[in-house]
Amino acid sequence: MKNYFRTIQWIASLTAGSILVFQAVWVYRNYRTSEENFTIKVREALQKSVDQYLLEQIPTPVSLTGPAPSLSIISRVSREGAEDVSNNMKAPLKNTNPFKIAFHSLQIDTANLESVRLFVAQMTALSNKQKIEIPVVERYFRKELERDGITVDFRLSFEKRQLDETGRAISVSIGRSKGDWGIIAIPTGKGWHLLGKNMLPAVISLSLILLTAGCLWYMGFIISRQRRLDQTKNDFIDNLAHELRTPVAILKSTNEALLHFGQISDIEKTNRYLQFNANVLDKLEDGIDRLLRIRQYELGAKAASLAQVDIPALLEEVTGSFRENKRGMVSLSVALDKNILKSDASMLKDIVANLVDNALKYSMSPATVRVSATSVSNGWQLEVDDDGIGISEEHLPLIFDKFFRVSSGDQHDVKGYGIGLSYVKQLVLQLGGDIRVHSELGIGTTFTITFPI
Repeated sequence: MKNYFRTIQWIASLTAGSILVFQAVWVYRNYRTSEENFTIKVREALQKSVDQYLLEQIPTPVSLTGPAPSLSIISRVSREGAEDVSNNMKAPLKNTNPFKIAFHSLQIDTANLESVRLFVAQMTALSNKQKIEIPVVERYFRKELERDGITVDFRLSFEKRQLDETGRAISVSIGRSKGDWGIIAIPTGKGWHLLGKNMLPAVISLSLILLTAGCLWYMGFIISRQRRLDQTKNDFIDNLAHELRTPVAILKSTNEALLHFGQISDIEKTNRYLQFNANVLDKLEDGIDRLLRIRQYELGAKAASLAQVDIPALLEEVTGSFRENKRGMVSLSVALDKNILKSDASMLKDIVANLVDNALKYSMSPATVRVSATSVSNGWQLEVDDDGIGISEEHLPLIFDKFFRVSSGDQHDVKGYGIGLSYVKQLVLQLGGDIRVHSELGIGTTFTITFPI
């Protein structure tokens, strides 16, 4: 059984770890995807801003503004009386005659007009080494970012260098080569922006992790509780078998003495044996009745019968029955504002008797048990205190559970079924009271019960 529960714990731990790793990887990948999308959107916004700046700030050739847009393209370059140098402009010239340059007109399709205008603006800006006005580009850039819902601040600069996309900077080139002049945008607060964008998935993931952890914890709690209940059941069966075996053995031995050893002819011995058997049967009946009463109280089938009770007299009667007990001494102290209070005398007797009996059972001889009754606000308080062996902290929450007894292995040095304190708690609840316990190992235990008036 232990191996079975240990296997379940390992499986649950493995499941929890796998879910945690999966969710962590998912959140990380989601963040990386969001970062890549952010870079793509920012680059597109920056490219649109630069293009818009070039189209609006760089003058467009007149030939591209008419109803029939066109560009004049150089078709041939030569010198008078010399060779054609159109295809080799860098070659040394053999004479110094004037150049002849031939042009032809290239009609531009209106569908490509915007791209041609942008290309011409780029070439014009680069050939004239015209400085880009960063504030104007930044104004266009912010509008594009707002359109995409990006609230991150950027610092823009105009530089000529090999543009690098691997670092924090996001850049676009003015020309067609990475070595051309370009606009570089460096973000500030990018991490917080991405965190805000991924907050909902992260919260959902964290909620799933916490929910899974809670379910696994609850499953472990249920398993642990079932193990405890199973152990309690086994202990109860062991205790019950032991408690029944003793009276059965006594009844059997007295019965054999009467039947087979001629003791039945001795009237005095017969009466003594029968009286002894009657006491044993009374104890068995009392244990069975107590089990049945606990069940009746739990089902609400039996209620308290309240009447005027003389509390000092009742406590004196119960504690007096223990004063000749060889296991210890029982003292009583009463300090009530009113001695006659409304309660159920039978239930109250059972409560005190069970607590005192337990105190004597679980104390080192000779035991000292102190019973006291005092008045408190809106009620009165009953306290049973002993200097016995005490109860460990781990067992304190369980002592009122039905059939629970602190395990002592296979030893049964203290008689009982494990129902005494559970029975006491049911009686206290029936009387509308509250029971608390304080105990320390090796020092003793104190039960405090508060009853309303």
